[in-house]
Amino acid sequence: MKTIVNYLDDLKAKYGSDNKAAKALNIARETISVVRKRGQLGDEMAIKIADALEIDRTEILIAAAIARSNSEEVKHAWENISKLSGIAASVVFACNLVGYVQVIPSIQNLPSYTLCEVLDAG
Repeated sequence: MKTIVNYLDDLKAKYGSDNKAAKALNIARETISVVRKRGQLGDEMAIKIADALEIDRTEILIAAAIARSNSEEVKHAWENISKLSGIAASVVFACNLVGYVQVIPSIQNLPSYTLCEVLDAG
């Protein structure tokens, strides 16, 4: 999983420097320095970075939550959420490749769902 500093490196690569990245985000250059030093940032800043990098906001929000966590147990829980988020996205993507996606309740009395079903579009 990428760290906050990895995302800052991606911004730097995209804009050419931390100074140019800061200008693109409409923040002070010092803010990027502080985030690099601490390895942490707030959710609002995470969203700005995600939008600038044109990536899913969830990805960097989870990385930010992990970076702020002091407990290994909490970090592990966020990492699991990240993995599940990636798996869910992969399933939806696969369903989109083969046909129309429809979430339908299972006919059994179980707390499960069929994630996708290929339907005749015609």
